[in-house]
Amino acid sequence: MASSSSNRPNNRSKLLNDYHNNRADNLQLPDLGKHVVEFAQDPRGSSFIEQKLERASPTEKTQLVDELRGHVLTLALHKNGCHVILTALKSVDKASQIEIINEISPQVTLLSLHEYGSWVIQRLLEHCTEQQKRPVLEQLHDNVLSLATDKHGSYVIEHVLEHGLPEDRERIVRSLLENITSLSVHQHGSRVIRCVLEHCARLQKRPVLEQLHGNVLSLATDQYGSFVISHVLEHGRLKDRERIVRSMLENINSLSFHQYGSWVIRRLLEHCTEQQKRPVLEQLHENVLTLIINEISAQVIPLSLHQYGNWVIECVLEHCTEQQTRPVLEQLHDNVLTLVTNQYGCHVIQRVLEHGLPEDRERVVRSLRENAPTLVTDKHGRHMIEHLIEHGLPEDRERIVRSLRENAPTLVTDKYGSNVIQHLIEHGLPEDRESIVRSLQDDIMKYAQDKFGSLVIRKCVICGTAEQKKALFNNVCGGGPQTLQNARQLMADKFGHYVIEKFFEYGAHDRKAQLVDALRGHVLTLALHKCGCHVILTALKSVDKASQIEAKSFNFIN
Repeated sequence: MASSSSNRPNNRSKLLNDYHNNRADNLQLPDLGKHVVEFAQDPRGSSFIEQKLERASPTEKTQLVDELRGHVLTLALHKNGCHVILTALKSVDKASQIEIINEISPQVTLLSLHEYGSWVIQRLLEHCTEQQKRPVLEQLHDNVLSLATDKHGSYVIEHVLEHGLPEDRERIVRSLLENITSLSVHQHGSRVIRCVLEHCARLQKRPVLEQLHGNVLSLATDQYGSFVISHVLEHGRLKDRERIVRSMLENINSLSFHQYGSWVIRRLLEHCTEQQKRPVLEQLHENVLTLIINEISAQVIPLSLHQYGNWVIECVLEHCTEQQTRPVLEQLHDNVLTLVTNQYGCHVIQRVLEHGLPEDRERVVRSLRENAPTLVTDKHGRHMIEHLIEHGLPEDRERIVRSLRENAPTLVTDKYGSNVIQHLIEHGLPEDRESIVRSLQDDIMKYAQDKFGSLVIRKCVICGTAEQKKALFNNVCGGGPQTLQNARQLMADKFGHYVIEKFFEYGAHDRKAQLVDALRGHVLTLALHKCGCHVILTALKSVDKASQIEAKSFNFIN
């Protein structure tokens, strides 16, 4: 007979194995003894220690720390073990904390650069006394630069900046001063610089800001540096924002096309005063005018169609005066169809509809109305039609809606047109829904089995009146044996079964009863079908108890 040890994973003790297999009833912390380290490195074992530590007596906590002696560093670097050390630092008394700190102290830098060890250092800084953590802080101060540029160490430095004493923040800033620019463009260092700007005193961060001011352009066009400059624009003092604006002013046009620079310009327009952003707006305006004068009149359109340039155009439309935006708007009006069918340009046109003057909205709506048949089946253009349905003036939407109602049978089977029809059903007038239901009800079997048409039918069932639902239902299951067969056909169809489910969920009781009749003799077949099983599940949740009993009994009676 094999020994019990052969039935457990390699190197797992009997106690831990018993715990994993629920054979260690009423196990307590003192029972772990020499197995504490093994438990701490095990996922379930470490959770057990954490839970028990929070409710343990002072004696039990002291005993645990005694068992951890000599293993603290190993556990602090371990995926599971680090959680035990974290909980211990938070839970044990000062004397026990000192024992843990004494083992950690020789390897503060190693731990701070480690994924799990860095958590331990942060917890130590958070819960230990100033006297206890001073030796740890001294080692951090000796290695600030290497920590600030490390994936994990940077969080330790941020923790000191956020929660440390003013003198510790002062020393960190002094250590960083010679490398402010390189840190600002570093993936991890840039976070530390932002933390300095957020948590340090005015005098402490002034030399940092001075170095940033000397490199605004290079930082604004850097992936990480742009976040630092944006932080100053959003949270900095008035005079710092003013200096940044002056530094950027001669390069506004090139920055507006830049992946990261355009983001900085956007932050500038959002957070600077009217007086500060006025020269920026004038620069953008002047550049547009210059391009027009030089017969490069299409430059507003490339900006609007650009992944980043469209943000700048949107901000100009929202924040500039009528006189400043007019040349931009005129170019947009000449290219509405191009813009609304573009991934980025459609957002610019929507901005005109939301913030433009009535006459500008009217011109855009006129263009949309004239091209509605094309736009309604376009991936991006359809959003503009939906916007008009929901937010447009009655006179704006009337012609568009009339066209949609007339072409509903064609649009419901189109990938994008079906979305517009659904939007009209949900947000349109009652007469809009009535017209759509009338145009679809006679061919409901065709539409219910279409990928996109089925979505429209489901929306009709959800949003329609009782009479409208009845009209649709009668063409599926309201006219004798043939329509019962129609219902069963939809129940087994990959799109149609969703329609039947909506009839169960939103239909009247007598309609549900007719659907239950359609199930008679077919429950077992449908229950074993990929689509039909969902119909059975929905039916059981939606019908009354008597119908449930009837449905469940069909397979045994027939």
